[in-house]
Amino acid sequence: MADAQKSKITKGAAKSTSHAAVSRRAELRKNLRKPESRWRTILLRPDLTYSIPIALVFAILAGVLTAWVREQPLVEPGQYMTQTRSVRVPFRVENVAALEDKQRNARQNTARVYVAAPAVFDEIENGLTRLPTALADAQTLDSVASEIRETFQLTDAELAALRTEAVAGDASQAWRSKVEALVEQLYATPLLDNEAYQLEQTSGSRQWIEIRVPGRDPARLLKGRTINLASAQLATTLRQAVLQAGFAEPVASMIAGYLARNAKPTFIFDARATSAAQDASAAAVEPEYITYSVGHVIYDSGDRLTRDEYSLLLAEHKAYGDEIPKAALWGPRLGAMAESLLITIGLSLYIAAFCMRIRRNPLRVLAVAAMLLGALALAGVIAIQSPALIPLAASAPTAFVAGILVIAYNRGTALAIGSLHAALVVVALDQPATMMIPALAGVVAVTWTLNDVRHRNDLVRAGLATGATLAVAVAAVALMDRPLSPGLWRTLLIDSSWALGAGVAIGVVTLALLPTIERVFDIITGMTLIELRDPKQPLLRELQQRAPGTYNHSLAVANIAENAAEAVGAKSLHLYVGALYHDIGKMNKPDYFVENQSGGYNRHSKLSPAMSLLVIVGHVKDGIELAREYVLPRSLHHYIESHHGTTLVEYFFHQAQKQADEAKSSAPDEMEYRYPGPKPRTKEAAILMLTDAVESATRALKEPAPARIEALVRQLARKRLEDGQFDECDLTLRELQVIESSIIKSLTSIYHSRIAYPGADTKSESRRTSAAGEQPEAPKTDDFDPKSTQFEKTMSQSA
Repeated sequence: MADAQKSKITKGAAKSTSHAAVSRRAELRKNLRKPESRWRTILLRPDLTYSIPIALVFAILAGVLTAWVREQPLVEPGQYMTQTRSVRVPFRVENVAALEDKQRNARQNTARVYVAAPAVFDEIENGLTRLPTALADAQTLDSVASEIRETFQLTDAELAALRTEAVAGDASQAWRSKVEALVEQLYATPLLDNEAYQLEQTSGSRQWIEIRVPGRDPARLLKGRTINLASAQLATTLRQAVLQAGFAEPVASMIAGYLARNAKPTFIFDARATSAAQDASAAAVEPEYITYSVGHVIYDSGDRLTRDEYSLLLAEHKAYGDEIPKAALWGPRLGAMAESLLITIGLSLYIAAFCMRIRRNPLRVLAVAAMLLGALALAGVIAIQSPALIPLAASAPTAFVAGILVIAYNRGTALAIGSLHAALVVVALDQPATMMIPALAGVVAVTWTLNDVRHRNDLVRAGLATGATLAVAVAAVALMDRPLSPGLWRTLLIDSSWALGAGVAIGVVTLALLPTIERVFDIITGMTLIELRDPKQPLLRELQQRAPGTYNHSLAVANIAENAAEAVGAKSLHLYVGALYHDIGKMNKPDYFVENQSGGYNRHSKLSPAMSLLVIVGHVKDGIELAREYVLPRSLHHYIESHHGTTLVEYFFHQAQKQADEAKSSAPDEMEYRYPGPKPRTKEAAILMLTDAVESATRALKEPAPARIEALVRQLARKRLEDGQFDECDLTLRELQVIESSIIKSLTSIYHSRIAYPGADTKSESRRTSAAGEQPEAPKTDDFDPKSTQFEKTMSQSA
């Protein structure tokens, strides 16, 4: 019975324990934070709100540009073709040569237009019509006016005949009729000057002339009916016309002689009317057409494109666009847009994964997208306007983009984005894969040579190197793709010259755009850094004058930090300049910092630890304000604000603790005695933090022997590391060890031992011993111990 009861109790306890465990697990699951999906985390990133729309717009515009450029005939007369082109749809084209030949013949056969000279006809008609009236009362030749007698060469017989034509003192109707008939005869037999007559007689197949008389319809006459005014037979020819008009002898001979002696052109050549008639004849010619069937070869690979073949290519291109269904045109277009989208995705993924500086700033994302689109559009325009320069269009704009990116960011970014942009351009220009060779060669050359621009000559040298690389690559691709022909070497020389010139232009344009590049991408180039390191800069000059100790400290830190940066491959010049300006905030209160105190009165002696803390920590804020006032580049601001990180101002913290213990009050909060930060976010800022602390601490050493310096550097580096000051930068432990070694080497060189001269102080014995090759004993004093009062005071006030 007891055993049963005991078993029952055991089972109840086990059941209760099981229920408690289940409850605890349920509560634990309830309190545990459920892991979020990786994709959900990515999609909720704030930078996607602007990156995705920019990427989509870029993909669409790049696709439209690509499709449009690919639809253009990217060839021109004189080029050597690398592929064969055939007719895709049947079409017909106007036979321009035959049409021009027919129009030329039509112009030549068009009758030249001659316009009547009304004054000449009026003179003839009026003179002859009034002649009987004038001579009606003349009985003899002597009674005839001498002018009339000489003009008509009158004889007695002719005078008598003329008097018979007068009735009641006026010309008879019969005379008037014969004069009118003579005028008509002259209309039908135009009198031409010698030049016009010769042109008509030598006009070849043209047999007609066109005469135009005011008030009458134009008439066509055989050119054989024209009369040459310079002809020796003019009088005889005119006599026949006079006789045909009804005049009898001797009057007929008199009139013919009169007309011959006073001969004037009765018709004048009208050049404007003739040209209009020829144009009308040419326009009336019906055009001829040539029909081309599918498969007809427009040009073969290796041919040099002629103008006729180019015209045929344009006609076939237009016919294809007109004949093919519109839906079929969208196949290549969508394919081009899909290729652009894939390349855009590649660009976006690379920027998202490896280019945080671009990804975090919407203006930078927009600037990069606009630059890539602009380079693509430039390549397309060059290819369309001058297809012979396609190798240049496929490589130079992309190399220019890579040059800007390597200046603004780094080689990796420039190589990756430049390579993807090269692929996009080659696709847009509808070029073979071999065209990627000069494009990538240009990207690699400009990326390698423009990594660090410190002088203007660097850009010139980079341009020459890039141009030479492009020239060689373009020539190599041409030899691979183009068949050997007599004009190949000339073409190679021209293309290579253009490529060399494009490389030089890239360097020159980049130099001109350097200030704009710095402003748009918020960067600082080596040339600007070189200018900022000049001691004559206003801010550095003021630092020298107001805080000379701080300036010398900054100069020493800059030199030490530069060597450390070079040892780990960091940006040494950028760090050097940042180190020069990192303590500019001390100018406002220079006497409160130990390096500017020449001994004697210490301003912190009458200040409370909290007040001294405000002065010491305030130099960071003051430095940022001065940097903004003097418009220092933003990338240098981080050195000023982070060179102390969130470290503890130990001396004044211990002083506050001591006062609190004496006053038996609450101990001060350690966080209140720390710098506000931020912590270093770059490798260079971390190097500056360590170098700044070590240089100040080394000055506090009584005997800065190599072993002491090494121990100090190692200890301060470990302290900063354990304090978490390097948590936000990409500094590795291996790099930290290299940096420590570099700093130790630099400090040892600065504080090297010297040989003691006679009369030297015995306190330098340790240095003489070291100079003699003996290593001093490892330091055991507290002159570099971070917990020592003297060390803390020096470090705090030099901060």
